[in-house]
Amino acid sequence: MNIDFIILAAGQGTRMGGDSPKVLANLAGQPMLQNLINTTNSFKKSKRILVVGYKANEVKKHIKTPKNTDWVKQNKQLGTAHAVKQALSSLRKGSVAVILYGDVPLVSAATLKKLINSANQNNLALLTFNKDNPSGYGRILRKNKNTIDSIVEEKDANASQREIREVNSGIMAIKSNSLAKLIPMVKNKNVAKEFLLTDIVELANNNKIKVKALLLKDSSEVLGANNPQELHDLERAYQRSLAENLIRSGVKVADSSRLDVRGAIEVGRDSFIDVNSVFEGINRIGRRVSIGPGCFISNSIINNDVVIHANSVIEDSVVGRECEIGPFARIRGGTEMESGSELGNFVEANRSKIGKSSKAKHLTYLGDATLGNKVNVGAGTITCNYDGEKKYKTVAEDGVFIGSNSSLVAPVKLGKGSYTGAGSVITKNVGSGELAVGRGKQVNLKRKKK
Repeated sequence: MNIDFIILAAGQGTRMGGDSPKVLANLAGQPMLQNLINTTNSFKKSKRILVVGYKANEVKKHIKTPKNTDWVKQNKQLGTAHAVKQALSSLRKGSVAVILYGDVPLVSAATLKKLINSANQNNLALLTFNKDNPSGYGRILRKNKNTIDSIVEEKDANASQREIREVNSGIMAIKSNSLAKLIPMVKNKNVAKEFLLTDIVELANNNKIKVKALLLKDSSEVLGANNPQELHDLERAYQRSLAENLIRSGVKVADSSRLDVRGAIEVGRDSFIDVNSVFEGINRIGRRVSIGPGCFISNSIINNDVVIHANSVIEDSVVGRECEIGPFARIRGGTEMESGSELGNFVEANRSKIGKSSKAKHLTYLGDATLGNKVNVGAGTITCNYDGEKKYKTVAEDGVFIGSNSSLVAPVKLGKGSYTGAGSVITKNVGSGELAVGRGKQVNLKRKKK
């Protein structure tokens, strides 16, 4: 079956603050509208029809959409039914139309699938939920448990109707031909003088279309964001849900309320994530990985049995099996650590390759460096890779021992099994097995007595 997702994203969202459209507000590292679009992308034979209005070009600029996407404009915001009307010409014949909202981004693919299946049976399928404080929501009116008669907006509701706790999420699905028939029938005879999408419930009943409700147990799926506080609540709901999914998959999470994932993450079983860790972009983390508190990991691959100590940063890099990082280490720029290597406290590696079982345990900068296997880098060592115009490489072959506080002035090569004396400035290549000492001669002078 063809599925046409109509996504309403025309509003300004003045209560959110700022000049950007509300749907571009950041959720989990990307516009909240993008989160919703990504969910729809998981459906085969799907199409997206984005109804935009306020700063439409800005929305288009910041949102990534698949090829099968139409953009339509609502020049005047005259209500939700009016917004849907702008999308009717883009609907495919015989499709199921699903109406979504750009500021309600957490609805799951599983929930949408249930809604679509119900609509495919020639029903108007509604997503509803119970809310203890239903203020601001349209109330669900029923004569019996199995039938929805209509939806009344709070502005139009009487006192008894306002006591109803089952409310409308706004999300619905219906055959496209039925939607095209009902939408023109909607009138603006209400307090707000708007064309309200909720009116099609009563119209559907009048046209012998069954109205079926899918009552959500977890209402966090239909949380929306109209102001910064609601956006904060939405972010925490998203992160909590993601953390709970990780826990169910066999990952140990120290505190689900102190985890932030801003992108996509895959974590293997028996791994552990401590508090206040942030994951950005696309990350793949293996099994039995331990991630300490306060770490930041971005667009990286962490293989099995890695230990990452507190407050370490890993960006755009690959970490091999059984490596150890940190605390307070920074690995970036496409660095690759091979199995069993270690980069310890206050070590920075940039555009470097660290060979098997090689170690830089303390206070070191490795820029544009290639270390062979079993290289030992002493504390305070730096690769001087930049001369003010160009960057150059440093190569240390297998078994090299670099004394503490060495400065390696690139381009330079340290041959297999060579040594540098502590405090040396190395400006020339060092042959295999050689000891290089490059430092001023110590002179001890007696102090003159006054």
